[in-house]
Amino acid sequence: MRLKKNLILIFLISCFLILSSEALYATAWVNFPTSWDIGQAFAISITSTSEYSKPVVTWRDRKISLNVEQGGAGRISYGLLGSDVRNTAPGRYDILFEFIQQGKKYKASGSIYLREKKYPQEKLNVNPKMVNPPKKELPRLQNEAKLIGAALRTMTIPRRWTTPPQPPLTNMTLTSHYGFQRIYNNVPRNGHNGADLRAANGTKVRAPFAGTVVLTGFHYYAGGSVYIDSGNGVITAFFHLSSIDVKKGDRVAKGQVVGKSGSTGRVTGPHLHYSLILAGQYVDPMPLLSTSITQMLKKGTQAQVNSL
Repeated sequence: MRLKKNLILIFLISCFLILSSEALYATAWVNFPTSWDIGQAFAISITSTSEYSKPVVTWRDRKISLNVEQGGAGRISYGLLGSDVRNTAPGRYDILFEFIQQGKKYKASGSIYLREKKYPQEKLNVNPKMVNPPKKELPRLQNEAKLIGAALRTMTIPRRWTTPPQPPLTNMTLTSHYGFQRIYNNVPRNGHNGADLRAANGTKVRAPFAGTVVLTGFHYYAGGSVYIDSGNGVITAFFHLSSIDVKKGDRVAKGQVVGKSGSTGRVTGPHLHYSLILAGQYVDPMPLLSTSITQMLKKGTQAQVNSL
C-alpha cells in the first residue's frame, strides 16, 4: 500500500513539474503582414504554447474580439481584416494585439503599410432620383444609414466563418469589380464597395459563411438587402434582392439560401451585389473565394511575444 502511495505521489509531482515547465517557457506569436494593398482582405493570428484568453486586436480604431481554438503550437486565434478603398489613404497604420495569459495582460504592437491600388472608373446611367434623392426621401436615408451603421458595428464571438467561403451564386461571373469609381449620370461617387455578379431575377443567393442575420430590408439605394454576422467582425451583405428569405435574428448555415437576386434599388439591370465587411471596412470579396486562412497567413510575418 505504501509503495502504491509513493508511486502516486511521484506521478503527481512529475505532472506538476511538467505543467510548471510548460508555463515557465510559454511563448506566444503574432502573425500579420507588414504591407498590403488597400481594399484587400488580410489574415492575422495569435498562437501560443499555453492557454490564453480574451484575445483582442485593434485595427483602424476598432477592437476585434477573437476566439481561442486548438491549433498552431497549442492554441490559436484567427482574424480577417482589411481597409476600405473609400476611406483609406496609402501609409502606415498601427495594429495592436492583446490577450491575457496566466492572469497577466500582454500586448504586441506593429504596423502595416497600406499600398495604393489603382481601381478603374465606371460610368453608369440610372434614374436621376438615385443620384440626387428628393428631399422627402432624406428621413428614410438617414434612418437606413443608422440601421446599417449599427449592423456593421456588430462584434460577436465565436468564429462561425470558415475559409474558403461558399460562393453566393452557382455562376460567379463578375460584371463590376470592387473598387471601381462609380460615375452616375456624369456625377462622380465613391468607389464600388462590393462585387456585382451576373444573375437573372430570382436566382438563389446563398450565405458564404454560417452566421446570424443582423439586418434585412428594402433600402433606397441597395434595394432588397441582407446582412449576416459570422463573428470576429466578419459580415457579408447582399443588395438588390427581389425577395428576402430570412429575417433579423435568424441563424443561417453556410450555403443556406437567404434570398433571390433582383433589380431593386439603384441598378441598371438585374444582378447581385456581394459585399464583405471586416470590422467595418468594406473589402474586395472575390480573392477570398479561392484561398484559405492558412494560405493567407503564410504571406504574413511572425513575431514572438514572450508571455513570461
